[in-house]
Amino acid sequence: MILTLVRHGEPVRGATGAAAADPSLSPAGRKQLEAARALVDADGYDVVYSSPLRRARESAEILAPGAVVRVDDDLAEFDRATDRYLHWEDGAEIYEAYLAGDLSPWNTTLEEFRRRILDVVERMRGEARGTRVLAVTHGGVVNNFFAMLVGSPRVALFQPGYGSINRFAYHVEEGWTPLELNALGPQRHNL
Repeated sequence: MILTLVRHGEPVRGATGAAAADPSLSPAGRKQLEAARALVDADGYDVVYSSPLRRARESAEILAPGAVVRVDDDLAEFDRATDRYLHWEDGAEIYEAYLAGDLSPWNTTLEEFRRRILDVVERMRGEARGTRVLAVTHGGVVNNFFAMLVGSPRVALFQPGYGSINRFAYHVEEGWTPLELNALGPQRHNL
Protein backbone atom coordinates (compact mmCIF):
# COMPACT_ATOMS: atom_id res chain seq x y z
CA MET A 1 0.00 0.00 0.00
CA ILE A 2 1.13 3.53 -0.76
CA LEU A 3 -0.26 6.21 1.57
CA THR A 4 -0.05 9.79 0.37
CA LEU A 5 -0.70 12.30 3.15
CA VAL A 6 -1.30 15.79 1.83
CA ARG A 7 -1.33 18.85 4.02
CA HIS A 8 -4.27 21.08 3.13
CA GLY A 9 -3.69 24.39 1.34
CA GLU A 10 -3.35 27.71 3.10
CA PRO A 11 -6.60 28.74 4.83
CA VAL A 12 -8.09 32.22 4.86
CA ARG A 13 -6.53 34.41 7.54
CA GLY A 14 -8.72 36.55 9.75
CA ALA A 15 -11.96 34.69 9.06
CA THR A 16 -14.83 35.72 11.32
CA GLY A 17 -17.96 34.09 12.68
CA ALA A 18 -18.27 30.33 12.30
CA ALA A 19 -15.49 30.40 9.68
CA ALA A 20 -13.01 31.59 12.34
CA ALA A 21 -12.81 28.05 13.74
CA ASP A 22 -12.97 26.27 10.38
CA PRO A 23 -11.80 28.57 7.58
CA SER A 24 -11.97 27.75 3.90
CA LEU A 25 -8.97 27.85 1.56
CA SER A 26 -7.48 31.17 0.58
CA PRO A 27 -6.85 31.93 -3.11
CA ALA A 28 -3.17 31.06 -2.52
CA GLY A 29 -4.26 27.79 -0.90
CA ARG A 30 -6.28 26.88 -3.98
CA LYS A 31 -3.24 27.52 -6.20
CA GLN A 32 -1.08 25.36 -3.91
CA LEU A 33 -3.49 22.45 -4.33
CA GLU A 34 -3.77 22.95 -8.08
CA ALA A 35 0.04 22.66 -8.23
CA ALA A 36 -0.01 19.59 -5.95
CA ARG A 37 -2.57 17.91 -8.18
CA ALA A 38 0.16 17.27 -10.79
CA LEU A 39 2.06 15.16 -8.24
CA VAL A 40 -1.08 13.38 -7.07
CA ASP A 41 -2.08 12.61 -10.67
CA ALA A 42 1.43 11.27 -11.41
CA ASP A 43 1.27 8.91 -8.41
CA GLY A 44 -2.38 8.02 -8.86
CA TYR A 45 -4.85 6.99 -6.16
CA ASP A 46 -7.53 4.40 -5.70
CA VAL A 47 -9.33 5.86 -2.69
CA VAL A 48 -9.50 9.36 -1.17
CA TYR A 49 -9.89 10.29 2.50
CA SER A 50 -10.12 13.70 4.13
CA SER A 51 -10.20 15.36 7.50
CA PRO A 52 -13.66 16.80 8.20
CA LEU A 53 -12.24 20.33 8.48
CA ARG A 54 -13.22 22.64 5.62
CA ARG A 55 -9.67 23.45 4.49
CA ALA A 56 -8.95 19.73 4.07
CA ARG A 57 -12.25 18.86 2.37
CA GLU A 58 -11.84 21.71 -0.11
CA SER A 59 -8.25 20.57 -0.74
CA ALA A 60 -9.45 17.01 -1.44
CA GLU A 61 -11.99 18.30 -3.96
CA ILE A 62 -9.22 20.13 -5.84
CA LEU A 63 -6.78 17.20 -5.71
CA ALA A 64 -9.29 14.54 -6.74
CA PRO A 65 -12.12 16.21 -8.65
CA GLY A 66 -15.15 13.98 -8.93
CA ALA A 67 -13.80 11.35 -6.52
CA VAL A 68 -15.86 10.01 -3.66
CA VAL A 69 -14.13 11.40 -0.56
CA ARG A 70 -14.36 9.43 2.68
CA VAL A 71 -14.34 11.88 5.58
CA ASP A 72 -12.70 10.55 8.73
CA ASP A 73 -12.70 12.55 11.98
CA ASP A 74 -9.39 11.01 13.05
CA LEU A 75 -7.59 12.80 10.19
CA ALA A 76 -8.41 16.15 11.85
CA GLU A 77 -5.73 18.25 13.51
CA PHE A 78 -5.22 18.34 17.28
CA ASP A 79 -6.81 21.83 17.35
CA ARG A 80 -10.04 20.65 15.71
CA ALA A 81 -12.31 21.76 18.57
CA THR A 82 -11.08 25.34 18.97
CA ASP A 83 -13.15 28.49 18.53
CA ARG A 84 -10.53 30.12 16.28
CA TYR A 85 -7.99 28.61 13.90
CA LEU A 86 -4.50 29.92 14.59
CA HIS A 87 -1.93 29.72 11.80
CA TRP A 88 1.25 27.93 12.80
CA GLU A 89 3.20 30.22 10.47
CA ASP A 90 2.05 33.28 12.41
CA GLY A 91 4.06 32.11 15.41
CA ALA A 92 1.20 32.01 17.87
CA GLU A 93 2.56 31.58 21.40
CA ILE A 94 0.24 28.67 22.06
CA TYR A 95 2.33 26.54 19.71
CA GLU A 96 5.19 26.62 22.23
CA ALA A 97 3.09 24.20 24.31
CA TYR A 98 2.57 21.99 21.26
CA LEU A 99 6.30 21.92 20.48
CA ALA A 100 6.91 20.81 24.07
CA GLY A 101 4.46 17.93 23.53
CA ASP A 102 1.75 19.54 25.67
CA LEU A 103 -1.59 19.43 23.88
CA SER A 104 -3.63 20.32 26.96
CA PRO A 105 -4.53 23.77 25.54
CA TRP A 106 -6.53 21.79 22.95
CA ASN A 107 -8.12 19.46 25.53
CA THR A 108 -6.16 16.39 24.45
CA THR A 109 -2.82 14.75 25.07
CA LEU A 110 -0.02 13.83 22.72
CA GLU A 111 -0.71 10.17 23.45
CA GLU A 112 -4.40 10.55 22.52
CA PHE A 113 -3.54 12.47 19.35
CA ARG A 114 -0.97 9.91 18.27
CA ARG A 115 -3.30 7.02 19.04
CA ARG A 116 -5.94 8.66 16.85
CA ILE A 117 -3.40 8.99 14.01
CA LEU A 118 -2.33 5.35 14.28
CA ASP A 119 -5.97 4.26 14.41
CA VAL A 120 -6.92 6.09 11.22
CA VAL A 121 -3.80 4.94 9.35
CA GLU A 122 -4.46 1.33 10.31
CA ARG A 123 -8.15 1.71 9.43
CA MET A 124 -7.23 3.07 5.97
CA ARG A 125 -4.69 0.27 5.51
CA GLY A 126 -7.27 -2.35 6.45
CA GLU A 127 -9.94 -0.90 4.17
CA ALA A 128 -7.64 -0.26 1.21
CA ARG A 129 -5.20 -3.16 1.35
CA GLY A 130 -2.83 -3.17 -1.63
CA THR A 131 -4.05 0.13 -3.05
CA ARG A 132 -2.93 3.73 -3.30
CA VAL A 133 -4.57 5.88 -0.66
CA LEU A 134 -4.73 9.67 -0.83
CA ALA A 135 -5.55 11.32 2.52
CA VAL A 136 -5.85 15.09 2.95
CA THR A 137 -4.99 16.10 6.48
CA HIS A 138 -2.94 18.58 8.53
CA GLY A 139 0.67 19.39 9.37
CA GLY A 140 0.47 17.99 12.90
CA VAL A 141 -0.91 14.68 11.65
CA VAL A 142 1.84 14.33 9.03
CA ASN A 143 4.58 15.33 11.48
CA ASN A 144 3.43 13.01 14.25
CA PHE A 145 2.94 10.03 11.93
CA PHE A 146 6.49 10.51 10.64
CA ALA A 147 7.85 11.03 14.17
CA MET A 148 6.25 7.79 15.34
CA LEU A 149 7.75 5.91 12.38
CA VAL A 150 11.27 7.06 13.25
CA GLY A 151 10.74 6.66 17.01
CA SER A 152 10.96 10.34 17.90
CA PRO A 153 9.12 11.86 20.86
CA ARG A 154 9.22 15.27 19.11
CA VAL A 155 6.00 16.57 17.58
CA ALA A 156 7.66 18.57 14.79
CA LEU A 157 10.55 17.11 12.84
CA PHE A 158 9.96 19.25 9.75
CA GLN A 159 7.47 21.85 8.53
CA PRO A 160 5.08 20.31 6.02
CA GLY A 161 4.32 22.98 3.43
CA TYR A 162 0.79 23.85 2.46
CA GLY A 163 -0.25 21.41 -0.24
CA SER A 164 2.79 19.21 0.40
CA ILE A 165 2.88 15.58 -0.66
CA ASN A 166 4.18 13.10 1.93
CA ARG A 167 4.32 9.47 0.81
CA PHE A 168 4.71 6.27 2.84
CA ALA A 169 4.75 2.60 1.85
CA TYR A 170 3.52 -0.34 3.86
CA HIS A 171 5.09 -3.79 3.45
CA VAL A 172 3.93 -6.72 5.55
CA GLU A 173 7.54 -7.69 6.39
CA GLU A 174 8.78 -4.15 7.13
CA GLY A 175 5.81 -2.08 8.25
CA TRP A 176 5.69 1.59 7.25
CA THR A 177 8.54 3.26 5.37
CA PRO A 178 8.75 6.98 4.49
CA LEU A 179 9.21 7.48 0.74
CA GLU A 180 8.93 11.23 0.25
CA LEU A 181 8.42 14.24 2.51
CA ASN A 182 7.29 17.77 1.72
CA ALA A 183 7.16 17.46 -2.07
CA LEU A 184 5.57 20.52 -3.62
CA GLY A 185 3.88 20.82 -6.97
CA PRO A 186 5.48 22.50 -9.98
CA GLN A 187 5.83 26.28 -10.15
CA ARG A 188 5.21 26.80 -6.41
CA HIS A 189 7.82 29.57 -6.38
CA ASN A 190 5.40 31.73 -8.39
CA LEU A 191 2.72 31.81 -5.69
